[in-house]
Amino acid sequence: MNEQQRKFEVYLDEQIAARKQRSKLLTADDRVDEGNFEKIQANVYEIFKTVLSVAERVCGRDELAKKRFFLQKAEQIPASWMTSYERAKLHGDVEKMQIESIKLDAIREIKNAQMQIWGKPYD
Repeated sequence: MNEQQRKFEVYLDEQIAARKQRSKLLTADDRVDEGNFEKIQANVYEIFKTVLSVAERVCGRDELAKKRFFLQKAEQIPASWMTSYERAKLHGDVEKMQIESIKLDAIREIKNAQMQIWGKPYD
């Protein structure tokens, strides 16, 4: 794993820990829904930490292949969340829309951090 990937993995770890901590604090403060929203975001960060480790195993030392693999998954996985959001919107399911929106916000944050740390996708 190169330095950029290490930095990105540290970022993901920090976000996971921060969101889990906020979830505990919010839940303890009887703000259970908000605590659950933080858990959802932590889960998204964990998913993409796993994607990063899979990219490492699958692509070996090919740094460009790892970036492509990660970015491909960062598009594929949230596509189902967007579909679910649109379906919920169609049926007026506000709770499901909120959950999918939280996941989509998290992946936007992850992609932004990835771009800041790794630079342009195919550098």
